[in-house]
Amino acid sequence: MTAKLVIILSFITLGANVMLGQVLRPNRPGPENNRPAADSLPVGRPTSLAPSPGMGSSNLDSITISKDGLDDQIDYNAADSMYFDIKNKQIHLYGQADVKFQTMEIQANYILIDWKESTMSAEGKRQPNGEWLGKPHFKDGSQEFTTSSMRYNYKTYKGVIHDAQTNQEGMNIVGEKGKFFGVGNDTTKRNVIYNKNAIFSTCDLEHPHFGIRSNKQKIVQDKVAVVGPCNLIIGDIPTPLWLPFGFFPLKLGQRTGLIFPQNYQYSEAWGFGLDNVGYYLPINDKMDLQLTSDIYLKGTFRLHALSNYKKRYKYNGRVNVDFAYQRNEDSEGVITHQPSGGLQWTHNQDAKAHPYRSLGGNINIQTGNYQRNNRTDAAARLNSSLSSNMSYRQRFDKPFDLSASFSHSQNTNTRNVTISFPTVNFQTQNLYPFKRKVKTGGEKWFERIQMRYTSEARNQFTAKDSTLFTQATLDSAKFGIRHNVTAGTSFNLLKFFNFTPSMSYKEVWYFKTQEKTFDPTLTIQMDTTWNDDSTEYIITNDTTKFGHIVTNEMWQFKPLRQYNAGISMSTKIFGTILFKKGKVRGLRHVMTPSFGFNYTPDFTNPDWGYFKTVQKDLRDDELLQYSIYDNNRISGFEQPSSSGKQMALNYGFSNLFEAKVFSKRDSTLKNIKLFNSISVNGNYNFAADSLQWSVVNIGGNTNFFNNLTSFRFGIVLDPYDFNRKTGSRINELNINNNGKLLRLSTWNANISTNITVERLRDLLKGEDTDKKVANKPRPDEEGTEANIANLQGPEDFLSLFENFSISHNFTVSQRYYTSTGKDSISISTHTISSRGTIKLTPNWNIIVGNFGYDFQSKRITYPDFSFSRDLHCWEMGVAWQPQFGSYSFFIRVKPGKLDFINVPYRKGIQDSRGFGGF
Repeated sequence: MTAKLVIILSFITLGANVMLGQVLRPNRPGPENNRPAADSLPVGRPTSLAPSPGMGSSNLDSITISKDGLDDQIDYNAADSMYFDIKNKQIHLYGQADVKFQTMEIQANYILIDWKESTMSAEGKRQPNGEWLGKPHFKDGSQEFTTSSMRYNYKTYKGVIHDAQTNQEGMNIVGEKGKFFGVGNDTTKRNVIYNKNAIFSTCDLEHPHFGIRSNKQKIVQDKVAVVGPCNLIIGDIPTPLWLPFGFFPLKLGQRTGLIFPQNYQYSEAWGFGLDNVGYYLPINDKMDLQLTSDIYLKGTFRLHALSNYKKRYKYNGRVNVDFAYQRNEDSEGVITHQPSGGLQWTHNQDAKAHPYRSLGGNINIQTGNYQRNNRTDAAARLNSSLSSNMSYRQRFDKPFDLSASFSHSQNTNTRNVTISFPTVNFQTQNLYPFKRKVKTGGEKWFERIQMRYTSEARNQFTAKDSTLFTQATLDSAKFGIRHNVTAGTSFNLLKFFNFTPSMSYKEVWYFKTQEKTFDPTLTIQMDTTWNDDSTEYIITNDTTKFGHIVTNEMWQFKPLRQYNAGISMSTKIFGTILFKKGKVRGLRHVMTPSFGFNYTPDFTNPDWGYFKTVQKDLRDDELLQYSIYDNNRISGFEQPSSSGKQMALNYGFSNLFEAKVFSKRDSTLKNIKLFNSISVNGNYNFAADSLQWSVVNIGGNTNFFNNLTSFRFGIVLDPYDFNRKTGSRINELNINNNGKLLRLSTWNANISTNITVERLRDLLKGEDTDKKVANKPRPDEEGTEANIANLQGPEDFLSLFENFSISHNFTVSQRYYTSTGKDSISISTHTISSRGTIKLTPNWNIIVGNFGYDFQSKRITYPDFSFSRDLHCWEMGVAWQPQFGSYSFFIRVKPGKLDFINVPYRKGIQDSRGFGGF
C-alpha cells in the first residue's frame, strides 16, 4: 500500500512539473538530511523520478518542455515534513528547510515554493523567550544575509527582505526593510540591496552597539555602499555627528585610500596633533605602501613609510622607515630642534626559491636616539642594543662559498654605532689533499689531513648616531683584507687518546698605518679667571707639558703576517659509584683532560716591523711601544700580539657530575646533572724569561629547581705574588713568599632566576619542563588538542599568571683594590623584574611591560603598566609610565573600517612633570 501511494504521488508531481516546464527534485535522503523531527513520523519520499521498469522511455523522450521553463532544477529538503499542494501549485517545507537553485541557497524553519508565481518565501519562528528558530539565511555566491522573513523570485532574481542582517567586508549592515536585485550575467552578477532605516557597524550583533544610521541606502555587492543623510549613534543614543551622505567601499582585496587619524591629542609642548593620518597605496599584487604622519601645530612631526611585499615560493619582507622632527621650547623660550630617524628591514627567502643562492636577514638602525625620543614603552626604554645582519650567499658546485653582508651594532646608552659594509667572505669547505681517489685497503692516517682557506674583506665605520651620515664618518672608514689558511688532522693512539695536530697562517692586508714622533716643545697651560673687581686675571691652575707625541697617519700597503702551530691530546675518564638503597642510587663523574703545545713567534721583534717605540717625556728616556696598526683596528681582524714568543704547554680539565635518583612517584630512576660543567685550565710558557706560569682559571655552572635558577661562578688563582701598590704580578712564586701554592686573585658568581607559571607548576608536580616540551605532540599529530590540554592541566589560581614571568639577577665579585690595599667584595648587579599579562577575567587584562627594583641604586626600574577592557566591538585601555610621567587613555572601536571613532588622551615625555605625571 505504501509503495503504491509513493508511485502515485511521484506521477502526480512529475505530471505537474512537466506541464509547467519545471523540474523540482527532492534531495536523496542521507545521514545529514534524513532526520525526521521528534514530533513526526518519517515520511517516505522517492529517491528519484526515474520511470518504473514497466514503462517505456519513448514516452518521456516525446515530452516537450515549455519555453518558460527554468534552466536548472530546484533541489529542496526538510527535516520535519513536506506538503505538496497540487491544486495551488505549491510545496510547503517544514523544519530545517533547505532549497537550492543554481548558486542560490535558502535555509529557514519554513519555506514555501510557489511554482505558479516562481517565488520562494521563507520565515523563521520566534520562540517565547525571544530567540529565533530557523531564521531565514540567504546565500548567493559571496552574498549572504539573514532575515526574519523574505520573498524571492528565482526567475527575475528579485526579492523583499525584512529585518535583514548581512556582512560586507567587515561591515555589519542591519536594515528594517529592503529590496534586492540580481544584476548581470553569470560572470558579472551582483546583488544590489536597497535598504530602509539601516545601520552600518563593525559590531556583529543583530542589534549593534553603535553604528551609522540612515533612512536610505544602496548596497552593491562587493563594491560600495552609498547612504543618504546619516547620524552616528552609540548605544541607541544619537550623537551630534551628522553627514549629508557617505560612501563605504566594499571591494574585496587591496585598494587605494585615505587613512584616517587614529588619535587626536593635545600636547602642551607640541600643541594639537593628529596621529597616523596618511594614504595607502597597493602597488601591485605582491607589494603595498602605507604613508602616514603625525602632525602637531607647533612644528613637530613624524613621517612613516611601511611596505610589505611577498612573492609566493620566493621571498617575503617588510620595510619600515621613520623620521621625526621634534621642536621643543623650554620655560625660558629657548627653542631646540631634534631630528631622528630609523630603518627596519626584514627579508626572508623561501627555502625552495634557489638551491645555491640566498638573501635574507634584518636591519634595525637608528639615528638621533629615535627609539627613546619617540616611544615610552618599557621595551623601547630598556633595550640598549640594536644589531643588524643582512647577507647574500652564493654556493658553487665546487666546494666554494661566497657571501656579501651588511652588519651593524649600536648602543643606545653610549650612542656608539659600528657599521661593517661591505663585508665580503670567500671560503672553501674542508679539503683533503692526500685522500686517494682509488682506495686499496683501509684509510691511512695522512688521508685525514684537511685544509681550509677563508678570506674576508671589510669596510668599517664607527661614529655616534647623530653624526652617522656625515662626511667625517665616511672619511674615517677602516678597511682591510684578511686571509687564513688552516691545516690539521685527528687520530687515535692507544685506542683511548685522541691527538689533533694543527697549524695556521694568517695574513691581513692593511692600507693605513701610523707613525708617532716626539715633539720636545715645552708648553705651559694656564687656567685663569677675573678678580672680584674684574681688573686683572688670576691664575687658578697651570700645567707644564715636557713635550708631546705627534701621530701621523700614512696611506701605505702594509701586510700583517702571523703563524702558529700546535698539537693537542684529549681523552675521557669515567668514575661511577652505585648505591642499593636510599634516594640517591648512583654518582657519576666524567672528566675530560686535555694537554697541548703551541708555538707562536715573537712579533715584537723589530725585524717584523709591527712595533715601534717613541720617547714620552723630556725628563727621562723612557720609551713607549706602539703598534703601527693601532689607527686601523677592525673588529674581528688580527692585531700583532705584544706578548712575545710563545712556546706554551696548555692543560685543561673539563668535568661533568651526575646523579641517579630514585623517584617514589613512579618507581623509576632519573638522571640529574649536579654540575653541567666545571673546567680548570692554564698554561706554562717555556719561552718567557719571567712569569712562565699563567693564572689558573676555574669556571662552572649548574641549574636548580627545574631550571628556574642557574648558578655560574668563576675563580682566578695565581701562582705568583703581586705588588700591593700597583696590583700587578711580580716574578716571585707565591709559595715562596706566602707558603701557599696558589693565591686567590679574584672570583665572581652569578645567580639568575626566571620564574614562569609552567615551570613552577611542573616543579610542584616533580616534572621536567624541558623534557615535556620536547615530547609535546606536533600540530599535525593525531589527538593534538587533547594531548596539549592534558599537558596544560586544569585551570587554577596560577593560571591567572600563565603569561607572567619574574626575573632575578644577582652578581657578586671579589678583587684587590690598590686604593685601599685590601681585598673587597662588591655586588655589581642585584635586580628583580617582572613582565607579562595577567588575565583577571575574559575581558579584563593587566599588562606589565616592566616592573622591577635595582637594589644597588635603590630605585624602581622603569615601571610600565597597562590596563585593557574588551567591550565586544569596542576596547578601552590605560597605559602609564610613571618614571617619565607619561600616560595615555583611549576608548575606541576595534580595528576595522570604523576604527577612526576614537576618544584618546595622551601625555608624552615632552610634557612630563616628574614621577607619576599627574
